[in-house]
This record gives sequence, structure tokens and C-alpha cells, in this order.
Amino acid sequence: MGVPMHKSSSKPPLAASRFPAVLQSAGSDYLASLNPEQRIAVEYGVGKSNGSEHAPLLIIAGAGSGKTNTLAYRVAHLVCSGADPQRILLLTFSRRAAQDMVRRTGQILSRVLDTQPRGQCAALPWAGTFHSIGARLLREYAERIGLNDTFTIHDRGDSEDLLGMVRHELGLGETKNRFPTKGSCLAVYSRTVNSGAPLSDVLKNTFPRFILWEAELKKLFDTYVGEKQLQNVLDYDDLLLYWSHTVSEPSLGREIGER
Repeated sequence: MGVPMHKSSSKPPLAASRFPAVLQSAGSDYLASLNPEQRIAVEYGVGKSNGSEHAPLLIIAGAGSGKTNTLAYRVAHLVCSGADPQRILLLTFSRRAAQDMVRRTGQILSRVLDTQPRGQCAALPWAGTFHSIGARLLREYAERIGLNDTFTIHDRGDSEDLLGMVRHELGLGETKNRFPTKGSCLAVYSRTVNSGAPLSDVLKNTFPRFILWEAELKKLFDTYVGEKQLQNVLDYDDLLLYWSHTVSEPSLGREIGER
């Protein structure tokens, strides 16, 4: 939560606080509504007490514990403490959550920085879903990672349909023993891609009922990948996979982290 971006000695430090006088006069009263655990998360690594160098923070919290509110306060606190809003990466699982997070952050900043027009306190250009931010970066770096930047994105429904078409063309829908449905095939494929584990291990540990179809599933997935490449299509799993590979390449990872 609120992990700082990659640090570079060749790039100027984060801009000095844009609102030092306002923040100083407001103190940290705007955090008074948070409980002790939430406040620790919001203030972690910010200010003299924690120092400027700190490790990432993993927070495990259940439903109704105030995760969204805490993260919104975290972003607002970073901005109030001098972080450049354009260097804050805020990722969520849904568009609605991303929009809600930006809205809440703006409301908090509006209360603290009452000289700023509501909703204009801080632009957060890197706030969005994992897939939308991934797609944005991949289009920008497409040429350097061997992608065509005009790629089409398939959602889960589109991916199921394409996988179902390949399944049909391979004759796997007409087997004597019922072959897994296109939805089940996509679930196996997705788990294999995201875990990075061999198909055999995924079947053994997560989908044991499909073990007898291992050879057919491998052929299906290989053909599916080839079809995606022919159609210049990326599915949701590809967005995360290619993004991971991109930032794992030292020069690209450093360049993206320094933005």
C-alpha cells in the first residue's frame, strides 16, 4: 500500500511539498478519524520518524475494515507530504474502485487544502485497474518489447469464445469422454499462466479431474496462443504477464520506475 516508486540518483528528487504552509497549519488532524492500525498504514515511511528509505508494506485486512478509506488517506498523506501525484501508482481491481479512490482522495485533500478548488487538488494519472494500467504501459513500450501497439484486448468472455472456437476446430468438443468446457479450459489456462507452474502441476494440484486431458489441453493452449498472435490479441492474463516481463527487463524496469 503506497509503496514508493523506483528511486534514481540521476533524476531530481520528488518535488518539495506543494502545500507546506497549509500542511503545517493543519498538522495531522485530518488523520484523526483513522483508528491506530489505519493510521500506521497511512503514515508508514512518511516523515522524519520513519526515514526516507523503507521497505514495502503488506497489509492484510478483511471486509469492512476500511481498506478503501485507508488507501485514499494514504495517497492524500503522500501528496500533502510532498510526493508528486504523477509518480504515485494506485492500482485496483475494478474501474469503479479506481474512480472511488480518486474521488475520496480529492475530497480529503479538499478538506485539508481548503484553498484548492474541489476535485483539482491533485491529478492522479496513474490510478486505474491492474489491466488498464498494464495495457497503457504495453502500448507505450510495445515496439521495444516486440508487440504491435494496435493490439486488441479480450475480456474473459471474448477469451472464452476464442478458446471455444479453437477447442471446436481441434475436435475436442466431440470426444467420447466429455472434454472440459471452454470456461473450465480458460480457468486452467489462466492459472497456468499466472502461476508460472507447469501444466502438469496445475492439473495435479488444482484441477485433478482434468489430468487425463493433459496432452489435449497443452495442444489447445498452444493453438490458442498462436491464434491470439495471428489476431494481434492480448487477453487479461497477457496484460499482466507482458507487464511483468517488461519491468523485469533491467533497463525498462528502471526507466518505468523513474517516471
